[in-house]
Amino acid sequence: MNLTRRGFLKAGALAAAGLAAPVLPAGAAGDAPASQPVFQGPVRPTAYGPVQGRQNGRSLVWYGVPYGAEPSGALRWQPPQDPAPWTGALDCTAPGPMALQPCNGMAAGTEDCLKLDIYAPDGASGLPVAVYFHGGGNRTGTTLELPGRRLAEQAGCVFVSVGYRLGLLGFNALPALQNGPDATGNYALLDAAKALDWVQENIAAFGGDSRNVTAMGFSAGGRDVLAMLASPYFAGRFHKAVSLSGGLTMADPAASARQTARAFAPLAVEDGLFTDAGAAADWLLSGGEDVRRWLYDLDPARLCALMPNGGDIRMSSFPHLFADGVLLPGGGFADAQLNGVPLLLVTGRTEFSLFSPLASQFQAQGLSQAQAAQARDFATAYGSELYRIFNGAATAAALAPRTGAPIWLCELACGAPDSQSPITALGLGSYHGISLPLLSGENAMAGLTGAGGPGWDALSGAFTGALAAFLRSGDPNTSALPAWQPWTAASPRALVLDAGQTAGSLSAAVCPAPADEAAVLDRMDADQSVPEQVKQTVVRTVLNGRIFSAALDQRFHNPSLWA
Repeated sequence: MNLTRRGFLKAGALAAAGLAAPVLPAGAAGDAPASQPVFQGPVRPTAYGPVQGRQNGRSLVWYGVPYGAEPSGALRWQPPQDPAPWTGALDCTAPGPMALQPCNGMAAGTEDCLKLDIYAPDGASGLPVAVYFHGGGNRTGTTLELPGRRLAEQAGCVFVSVGYRLGLLGFNALPALQNGPDATGNYALLDAAKALDWVQENIAAFGGDSRNVTAMGFSAGGRDVLAMLASPYFAGRFHKAVSLSGGLTMADPAASARQTARAFAPLAVEDGLFTDAGAAADWLLSGGEDVRRWLYDLDPARLCALMPNGGDIRMSSFPHLFADGVLLPGGGFADAQLNGVPLLLVTGRTEFSLFSPLASQFQAQGLSQAQAAQARDFATAYGSELYRIFNGAATAAALAPRTGAPIWLCELACGAPDSQSPITALGLGSYHGISLPLLSGENAMAGLTGAGGPGWDALSGAFTGALAAFLRSGDPNTSALPAWQPWTAASPRALVLDAGQTAGSLSAAVCPAPADEAAVLDRMDADQSVPEQVKQTVVRTVLNGRIFSAALDQRFHNPSLWA
């Protein structure tokens, strides 16, 4: 089954007509509609059968609730289908396996991944709903990335975390899988739409208000949410959006197909179809029925070994979010008729620290120990500047003139080098993902970062409060924070949050946040604090080709990494 361009646009129009509703005013989102029943206890009905959850603190949780059929066999690389109905209460009391993905060099997880986790206060009704899409480069990750208990309780919402197809099962531009000019390879986005439809149909039974749904994601999940803003297929499927550390990315389908064919080619050689990887890649691009049959006959676990560097935030390593003119506009965001919903953009001040090579890796490239340390610091500093702008101000600048809805920008400075509480371990700073423990209260990196204590708790409360206000009304202002206005080109400003060690050390200030990549590149170009060899190593081998590096690659004439 394939969806055509006409079908996509018709579905989007129907969604907009049938699902779109005005965002509720502040204070009203918690009031249950008169016709909405109040459900209590861990067993709740869905359109496909009842589900059994369990107590989780002061709230309830349901793990692994099916929203789609297993996309395997003949359903692989197809739009998601309805799950088979069931009668008795389905046991959803424990987390299930993650979606099929690479893990420590091996395949792990299952294709039966179209499931979601739901966290909700017991007995609630009419609460705002946050539908969360996890990060992991669209190649890895799980619904447990952001546990939702704390948000459900403290933000007064229903929190839904979505599992979806990953890697080459979720995004694949090979011609043989398209079956015509109006098909799409953005299967993971089709999963996202299916999950949002499930929320519209079923969330009232879990205490949520289907008229007040926020699509929310971190990293690749945040980029996916921003791509949804550019797709007519998602019109009316949600009413607000939150992107945590995610900017604007789409990939050219033809270039993506070449890159994907090159990745698949060794499997065709391994299977004895060809002796030469180049010939195999040409065959994979032919779009023939023989290619299609071979692809469907592959053990899906073999796909996990392909494109192993998808976590390096380079689209060339794992192309996805195809601007195919079907699900996403062919000209990318520049050609999009945006779904105008309030948008909250959140970014850390030191976003690149987790992606910057360690000093030992620079030494392996021939730099001395001192040069290697300089290279890491240089890469982290300038990479973080560019990544921060990409996630925040540059996204706002691209969307604000055309969205017709407010865009709010928040920067997390806690942990950054100039923070009251700098995180010095490995130079992490306010690292990519620092927003997650602030929202969940669970911090797997606490031992390394030292994050915690009264100051951290105060920051967490302020950040969670702003998100809660946004979920309710589309405006993140609270009495605990300074007056905060949407980002505009005329007044490009962001709320910057920081904290020290004490509860009274919370710092919240509205600061300039221009979308000025050129100024960063000018400073980098003029920076003489490191030897030229170190600078060139960073520019040519570390910052090149990243999702945020288009201006840098042009300035320094870096070669393309695309096939």
